[in-house]
Amino acid sequence: MSKNVTKSDQHKEKILEISREMFAKNGYEATTTRMINQEAGTAEGLMYYYFPHGKHEILDTIVCQGIINRVNQLQTTFNDCYTKADLEERLMKIFEDIWQVFQDKENYQSFVITIHERMLLSDDQADWLLQVLEGLVDEIAGQLKSAPILQTMPEDQYRPLARVIVSIFQKIIYDELLIKNNRQLTEQMKAQIRPQLKVVL
Repeated sequence: MSKNVTKSDQHKEKILEISREMFAKNGYEATTTRMINQEAGTAEGLMYYYFPHGKHEILDTIVCQGIINRVNQLQTTFNDCYTKADLEERLMKIFEDIWQVFQDKENYQSFVITIHERMLLSDDQADWLLQVLEGLVDEIAGQLKSAPILQTMPEDQYRPLARVIVSIFQKIIYDELLIKNNRQLTEQMKAQIRPQLKVVL
């Protein structure tokens, strides 16, 4: 029985992996279920066994998996940041950790698919994407509160500051990954972020 479950999981994962690659390369609309089945070496019916709602369910699964993978990989603490330089370095570390998430091929492809196919996402997925960003804002805001250097900041300022920081990170990530198709973190990119962090801190 466990052999069947394992083999079943392998078939499903293979369909997802091939679909992820094809959606990222060709786009969702240009990728047919026939193309996915041919590349995966599976019968048409088998794909619908795993994904009864077809290609759209595959897209949903890829987007959700990508979101889960990206969110679960980010953690840090600020309780030992006694200077603004310490805080800046910790925020740069967060950015580098976020960037590192996209070095994983599956995470990168899921991100590209999520952005390119935004119009095809369900309302729940759209809300979930927003919730993921808000979760990152909340996480950074909570950490900012624990930073000794910011203990005199008014309570209602942590979240707006975190939102600005996330916006800075977002712009660089979108520009580099989506517009320039660059997955290499460079000193030039870091040099773009540092002055912006100095201004907001």
